[in-house]
Amino acid sequence: MTHPFLFYKEAHAAGDPTYRAPQDAVASWRNLAEQVRAELARIGLPVTVLSAEASESKPVGAHVLVHETQPFGVTVDWHTPVENSESFIQKIANQDLDGLVGYVGNANRIITRLLFDVLKEAHFRVLIDYQERGKYLYRVLEPPRFPMV
Repeated sequence: MTHPFLFYKEAHAAGDPTYRAPQDAVASWRNLAEQVRAELARIGLPVTVLSAEASESKPVGAHVLVHETQPFGVTVDWHTPVENSESFIQKIANQDLDGLVGYVGNANRIITRLLFDVLKEAHFRVLIDYQERGKYLYRVLEPPRFPMV
């Protein structure tokens, strides 16, 4: 498994914010993402594996994201149906972050943390990575060495 943090130094040295990880690293992350999907599906939590760089909008529900560019690697997240609504998008544009937007943000964090905790319990190597402004990435770094059967 290729560790995602190996590519931060290369990206910064290149001075290129669009630096892409080598294809062998991305392939290992896609393989890990599929293992995460299978594990979560095994206990009844369906997820979608997506490329984080894809331009299409995220479907509702749980995601396993493969990041070819920074932040690199595999993360899990959750997308609620209300985030696609015009009223929600308008609240974000107006920076009206109280009420509904705060509620949805908290719900997303709770559900994403649930996915993360299930993977931790299944012995995947995971990491909560603080980003900025109270944002976190819920990373999956490695599959379990001794999977539960």
